[in-house]
Amino acid sequence: MKRTGLALISLLAAAVLVGSPALAARKGAHHATVPCSKIKEAIAAGKTAEDVAKEMNVSAARVKSCTAPPKSGGKKAAPKKAS
Repeated sequence: MKRTGLALISLLAAAVLVGSPALAARKGAHHATVPCSKIKEAIAAGKTAEDVAKEMNVSAARVKSCTAPPKSGGKKAAPKKAS
């Protein structure tokens, strides 16, 4: 009976730690990103990519991906066979 109680308490303590609000806030912060439109506006206003990354707390790769020209969207069509 003691082992069962101890196991139940340990399981409950682990569940409390996993579901804590601090951990939930940390997970939520990971998904919050600055939209590319805001990054493009800052670049258009004359700020450097390094300044934008520092001020908006985003990585340099994020700034680069938002300001890079779009890649061509489709595959090239296969050449038509001459009959």
